[in-house]
Amino acid sequence: MHLSYYTTVALAFSIYISGIIAIVRFKQIPEKYRPFVYLIWIGCINEVISVYLAFRYHNNIICSIIYTLIESLFFLWFFKKLKLFDGRNKKWLYFLVVLFVGIWIANSFFTDSFATDITYYFDIVYAFCLVILSIRVINNLLFTERDLIKNPAFLICIGLVIFFTYQIIQRMFGLAGLKSSYEFRSNVQVLLYFINFLVNLIFALAVLWMRKKQAFTLQF
Repeated sequence: MHLSYYTTVALAFSIYISGIIAIVRFKQIPEKYRPFVYLIWIGCINEVISVYLAFRYHNNIICSIIYTLIESLFFLWFFKKLKLFDGRNKKWLYFLVVLFVGIWIANSFFTDSFATDITYYFDIVYAFCLVILSIRVINNLLFTERDLIKNPAFLICIGLVIFFTYQIIQRMFGLAGLKSSYEFRSNVQVLLYFINFLVNLIFALAVLWMRKKQAFTLQF
């Protein structure tokens, strides 16, 4: 299966659905979801810059690598807002920040990957941690929420589990250096584009359900 470059760009730009909804409804979005909203907007800007670099210099790898570090730190901020790192778990937040930044620096500047390839080690570690954190949030919500489909945190975490689980599999193929056919590698990449599109739609639904709780007033 092969997609044209413009089709892949169109699929990637589906993140703008969430971005636009967030702009329209920003005043109604609770504080705990703000890191996610900011990340959506950063993602929108990143897509524009990536397309520009691809057309201008035929290479947007550096832009993508820098974005992954920003993305990882914003997601940690988001999980902190969800109180996943409260109490004795606060040390895990500091540990993950140091882990992400340390691996990113080592993988980007002490190998040739920053100039020529994707930072596989960082992507795998980062994706694995996000999947674990997302599953923890989902597990907590299963016991506290009734209508999960309308819970933004649940939808966001479901999207993260879907996307990053597949990303781990894809990166493992590349890291292992498996000698597969071009058609197989192409199909794996194309599937990632469609999974990204699906997850962007899930994120849009999550942003749509973000609303502040209304104060309860007695009616006379």
